[in-house]
Amino acid sequence: MSRSLRWILISMLVAYWSTWPTSAPAKDLEAGITIRVIYAVKDDKVKSMDPALEDIRGELLDLPFTKFRLLDKLEAEVAINGTVELQFPGDRSISVRFLGLDVSGTREMLSLNLAVKPKLNMQMRVANGGRTLLGGPPYLEGTLFLDVSAKLKDNAPKEGEK
Repeated sequence: MSRSLRWILISMLVAYWSTWPTSAPAKDLEAGITIRVIYAVKDDKVKSMDPALEDIRGELLDLPFTKFRLLDKLEAEVAINGTVELQFPGDRSISVRFLGLDVSGTREMLSLNLAVKPKLNMQMRVANGGRTLLGGPPYLEGTLFLDVSAKLKDNAPKEGEK
C-alpha cells in the first residue's frame, strides 16, 4: 500500500470517528438513585401488600413473607466517583457510591457500591433505568428489603446553553 493511500485511509477513519456521537465525558456523569425500603413480615393470619409496591408484586410474592409495607423511599443524585449517604429505619444508613458506567455488554450498566453499615458492603451493576431487589437486615419482627434503581442523568447542555 502506498504511503499516500495509507494517509488517505487514516484521514478518512479519523473524519469518520469524529462524527460519531459521544457520551458525556466521565467527569460529567451523574446517576439518579432511588432506594425503596420495604418491610416484610411472616404472618399466618394476614396477607397484605402496600399499594405503593404493586409494580413489584410478583417478585415480592415469591419471597417467604406475607405482609409488605413501604417504609421509606430514598432518592439522591450522585456524580461519578461520588458517594451519598442516606438514613433509613432502624438507625441505619446506606451509602451509595457511583463507580461509573459499564458499556462492555449489550446494555449500559451503572456500577454502584452499596454499604449498609456495619454489615453489608457490596458492588453491584444495575441496567440504566433498571432496578434490583436486595434482601436486607432484620428489622423488628421481620426483614428489610431494598429495591434499588438507578438511571443515568442526562446532563447534555440544553439548546441555547454552552
